[in-house]
Amino acid sequence: MARLKGLIPRENKLRPEQRREALELGKWGEQMVTKYLEDNGYTILERNYRKGHLEIDIIALDPHSEFKAPYSDMNGFGDLVIIEVKTRSYDAVLQPEDAVGHKKRLNLIRLGNQYVRSHGRKENVRLDVIAIVKNEKGMDFKHIKNAFNVMRF
Repeated sequence: MARLKGLIPRENKLRPEQRREALELGKWGEQMVTKYLEDNGYTILERNYRKGHLEIDIIALDPHSEFKAPYSDMNGFGDLVIIEVKTRSYDAVLQPEDAVGHKKRLNLIRLGNQYVRSHGRKENVRLDVIAIVKNEKGMDFKHIKNAFNVMRF
């Protein structure tokens, strides 16, 4: 496909040191989210669950769900939560959750479906985004439950 100058943005190319800093910031964010989830009663099932080039940051059980699946032998156990963690530094222009675009959502759904089938999960499935902005005061934290609806899991 021909690229029309100025109409289709080029992909951001990070220098190696910027890439390393971004990876370290992302790893730090995932550690903060894991601690937050555990402190709030979630059970972490997987971190960095991968199949091919697709990845889910965290898969956890939320025991606080009011949803009871009539077909499930896991009633009362809560939601299976697919969690995308987005961490940014304080000087980022966009909010972290804005980085979860259509393609990323489709990939989360695709890999989430695969995980549910291969592990025989029967809980209600929810997709959350947890956004962290690291700043001079520490961090701003936003947990967006059921960030986008999915018709099929």
